[in-house]
Amino acid sequence: MIRATTLLLDANVLIDYYKSTLAILEHASKSIGQLAVLRDVLEEVDELTDADCESMGMEIIDVERELLLEASELIAGLSDQDRLCLVVCKGNGWICVTNDRALQKQCQAQGVTTMFGLRLMIDLVAAGAINSASAMNIALEIQKSNPLHINDKVISKFRRDLRERGS
Repeated sequence: MIRATTLLLDANVLIDYYKSTLAILEHASKSIGQLAVLRDVLEEVDELTDADCESMGMEIIDVERELLLEASELIAGLSDQDRLCLVVCKGNGWICVTNDRALQKQCQAQGVTTMFGLRLMIDLVAAGAINSASAMNIALEIQKSNPLHINDKVISKFRRDLRERGS
């Protein structure tokens, strides 16, 4: 289980939890570590406001101009927001929480720790903040709204990981 670190959330994770239950993010900020989102990423998620994030205990990060320039020089294949996530996580030793495989691959190539969005719930079960049945129900709800990325294979792996690490 991850503790006492900052977890930087990508837009896809915010959207998945927005469409299922934002309470998971509030639980994560209390039980796992500081949650953060880049303002540039938050602006991609029309449904969430600064006040929503702050009420969940999530820090909103405004990126400095130098980081914007550094991010723009990174490899192609990532959006500007994904590049910023990589640079901010690398510079601060943070964990990048994303379901985007291209971003995960580039983070790992640069020594940045990553985790999938569903992993938050495994850590919450391990911390006793939610139970396994709730986590599984939420994962299935996320799958309904995002079947392309949270497919049956992802759900099967989540179920296995939940049994192995979550309890």
